[in-house]
Amino acid sequence: MYERSFQEALRKSDSVLGNYEPLERVLTVDDFDTGQHGWAPLFPDYDGWEDYEGRYPHVEPLKEILEGTQQGSVADRVDRRAPIGPRAIPQLSTLPMWDVGTYGSWNNYALKIPTLPRAGHQGVALKRFTTPWFRKFRIETYFTYAAEPSDYRLGETDINSITVACDVMDPHRVAESGRQPRRWWPAVRYRNAENGELVQKWQAMYRGSEGVFDGPWDDIDGGKQQLGFNRAPTKFQWHYLRFTFDLERYEYVDFNCYGKELDVAGRRHVFDPPLVGWRASTDKAHGLIATGFAVRTNSDKRCFLYLDSVVISASEE
Repeated sequence: MYERSFQEALRKSDSVLGNYEPLERVLTVDDFDTGQHGWAPLFPDYDGWEDYEGRYPHVEPLKEILEGTQQGSVADRVDRRAPIGPRAIPQLSTLPMWDVGTYGSWNNYALKIPTLPRAGHQGVALKRFTTPWFRKFRIETYFTYAAEPSDYRLGETDINSITVACDVMDPHRVAESGRQPRRWWPAVRYRNAENGELVQKWQAMYRGSEGVFDGPWDDIDGGKQQLGFNRAPTKFQWHYLRFTFDLERYEYVDFNCYGKELDVAGRRHVFDPPLVGWRASTDKAHGLIATGFAVRTNSDKRCFLYLDSVVISASEE
């Protein structure tokens, strides 16, 4: 009871937390006015320049990663020797614009997640946790999104989707209880547009997948939602988002965007198709919750997802 009272008092007194509804244990309050807080791009698993004795067998040599960067196949993985050009690297931004100079985030700075100017490319920002708590996990943010306004067009259909996804691996205590530790990807995404037409529908990842942000995706019942995009290419509207899931039950708890409760409660993640081999392993990453946000572009134009702040919390209840 004392801990709950303390957390409630903290939430009311904090200028950022006051805008959120965290669970009992607040893990991080990332106000990007004070820095990037560990949000990083999506990098592959790599180890060393060449193979060497004792090298971990399931990761790629660094040399192969750099070669892929130079060939353009993994252009968001930065090699300093690669040609200068756009990068899909998360960074702090004051939302500079050609018509108003600096727009500014909802408060001041935002975390900007950009894509490359290449149709189908997805920009990603991740923050990796190792949490000993093993029930509810909640992600909250205020976000907005936009297409690059360089052609002076609204760009609403240039944005393919925005995604909230986690790469979750069961902690040691699962194995100690006699249960096989598992890896899964709780995720929701806003399918904004496809083939030049607005879709504006929320989807969820209820089944096994090939990657953290790759689906398969199922439409959420009643998931049609028109988010505010405004009527000029350099105007923004900020939206609240809350996503909660149960680590022990592999189950979705709630999902709210822009005041709308989406129907995901009680939906369990189904391990079908099941992950096998290295992809199913939790080796060296027990208890990992890699929390991520992503934006994908439909065109050869950069698109951006902006996060004003992020609050992540957990509960054993």
